[in-house]
Amino acid sequence: MLPQNHLTLNVLNFSFVQEKLCCFITTHALEGAVLLSQKDTEFFVHYLKLPAETSELYTTFDILCKEGIPVTLHTKISNREVPELCWSGSFLKNYYTYKLCSYFRALGLPVRTNFVTDTEVWLPATSPYSGCSGYKGFRLRVQFGAISLKPELLLTYDGIHSVFKKSLTSDELEELSPEVFNWVLYENKLFKYIEMPDDARRNADAVYPCLNKTLQRALNIPFPAPDKSNRYLRYRTEIDNFKKKYLYSNEIEQFIKVNADWISREPYTLIDENSTLNTLEFGKGKNDAEPKNGMRLYGPKKLSPDLKTVFFFICHRHDVDMAKTVNAYLKGSLPGFVGLQKYAGIAYSNVKGFSIYFENKENPLTEISDQLDERVFEPATRYVALYLSPFGKWDVNEAHKAVYYRVKEELLHRGIVSQVIEVEKNWVGRHTEIKPDNTQLAVLKTGFNFAFANIAVAILAKLGGTPWSLAGGLTNELVIGISAFKSDSLENKYLGSAFSFSGEGNFCGFDCFRGNQMDELAGSILMAVKAYYEEQQSLDRLVIHFYKTLGKKELAPIEAGLATLGLDIPVVVVSVNKTFSEDIIGFDDKQSQLMPYSFTYMPINKYQYLLYNNGLQKDTVFDPKEGYPFPLKLSVQYFEPKSTESLKADASIIPALFEQVCRFSQLYWKSVSRQSLPVTLRYPEMLAQIVPHFSRPELPRTGKETLWFL
Repeated sequence: MLPQNHLTLNVLNFSFVQEKLCCFITTHALEGAVLLSQKDTEFFVHYLKLPAETSELYTTFDILCKEGIPVTLHTKISNREVPELCWSGSFLKNYYTYKLCSYFRALGLPVRTNFVTDTEVWLPATSPYSGCSGYKGFRLRVQFGAISLKPELLLTYDGIHSVFKKSLTSDELEELSPEVFNWVLYENKLFKYIEMPDDARRNADAVYPCLNKTLQRALNIPFPAPDKSNRYLRYRTEIDNFKKKYLYSNEIEQFIKVNADWISREPYTLIDENSTLNTLEFGKGKNDAEPKNGMRLYGPKKLSPDLKTVFFFICHRHDVDMAKTVNAYLKGSLPGFVGLQKYAGIAYSNVKGFSIYFENKENPLTEISDQLDERVFEPATRYVALYLSPFGKWDVNEAHKAVYYRVKEELLHRGIVSQVIEVEKNWVGRHTEIKPDNTQLAVLKTGFNFAFANIAVAILAKLGGTPWSLAGGLTNELVIGISAFKSDSLENKYLGSAFSFSGEGNFCGFDCFRGNQMDELAGSILMAVKAYYEEQQSLDRLVIHFYKTLGKKELAPIEAGLATLGLDIPVVVVSVNKTFSEDIIGFDDKQSQLMPYSFTYMPINKYQYLLYNNGLQKDTVFDPKEGYPFPLKLSVQYFEPKSTESLKADASIIPALFEQVCRFSQLYWKSVSRQSLPVTLRYPEMLAQIVPHFSRPELPRTGKETLWFL
């Protein structure tokens, strides 16, 4: 692959001002002292000839300490295998992090450090939440040799942090559980709530809680609409301004000298003249690059196997007019959508009197369940419930959200496919259409007719059809996406899942369980491998898309299971950061929007890569509606059997694996718009937003064979 334009990274090189550094080492904890790492402790026990049984040492860094032992060493980064002794990289990282914290605190800015010892600085700003003060968050990370051979300073922009304007002693907060509080602001200093100093505890009327999702729900503060503008431009502007204002002052140059220019690197592209990466297959064997075009022109790749399908509505009695409007769109009798039959090949039919209307909006489940019991469901017919939900899954009211999820659960356990349409999101009012029957129809929000393409695709996938598939040659490998999510609103509710797909992207099924135990994940993987092998009678490679790197201990049951099945095949683990890369980001300064071309990847170091998967492509018109996603951060692990040659020597495996990640992002069957995350991780995330809210411990068997959650 030929290098493309250089990309600018949000990383700056810096140099040490001092060639030698004097710090103080103590044998016991003092106020403000920092515990040394085990390796540094072992070194200084030997270097200072301390008692061999000394297990912990501390440092006050360069703060004079009468009880401390002064130590002067070089600031060169070395492994100490040189004649002149130097401070270790871990010590220097902590030292310069401490110096950065001190520098920004001296400016009167709120500062905190996180678990990887980043320095997080807050600058006053405007909060998007009413009743809150706002702060722009920036993180600085000291690192050595991560990108270059020199010391580096990684600068990231974290967006807006909000602090509630009323103190902990206010009426709104006094009755809340302490569990809802995480960080607090006191006298312009940030503390963990459970680690507040005595002075803050004695003056709780001056302590203000930082907003988090749990506290936000407890206070019923609505979430603002997401900012869909170009995040590359916003991000770059913020870090450029921060760099100019704070990283070249006389004060900071007392201990580090920061380079003026950002580090740049050469990326590579996955696209060549023979690539089918951007090609999808639709009906009639026709190909297209865009789902919205391919579905409109050629229809779905594979029709639903159900020849007889009956649709019925579930809604509040006040929303009957909206149901009539949705019904008209799905029939294709209103302009703006051709109907389910023409668009997705699904015969749309209703049975008179079958729909369900409820009175109790706050808790309709009993009414819905009772009326479902009264209906007669024909065994040879597939039923699809169109649920017009008064509440959405993002409602801040937990009772309202529970209704949303419990209705989906009830329908799933009855074997009924469901499609939810949120009323408040799309409702405007009523008017009378000028028609012979004076039909009352709801007025929906402008542009809602475009949503029916997404609805049709999702319904088709739930009914076992294939809207589109990946074009190109067949590959005899199994791809499994594994993830474990913790619910934001339900504490300690984990959902682990394993989704399996063939190499061409055909959905094979999934398994899920409540918990994050690796042995259960391993069992899910092996069940998927066994099912695939029994059907195909061969398997060349197992690819696992994982939400983190996989340790040898975690891999052991998978390898043992493969051996039991008689499969001596390589296993490749591609860990994909599901939240996109927000620490190291590359910008293309030759593009007006700064976003690099899609299907571009770039090595960060020997183990990690950035992969750009977006709507910007050469020789095509970019649609801003496709969004501006940040790159995925990927790492690759190889586990090959002894009988095969090392995969590590095969350089072509990297672009092949990354191409697969991009292609699997094109199989998102809930929308006809382009996505950035592969469905191997996107689908588990969607599942985890729903299943922890269910009351039953297990999904029905059919619930693990269909994409009912789309």
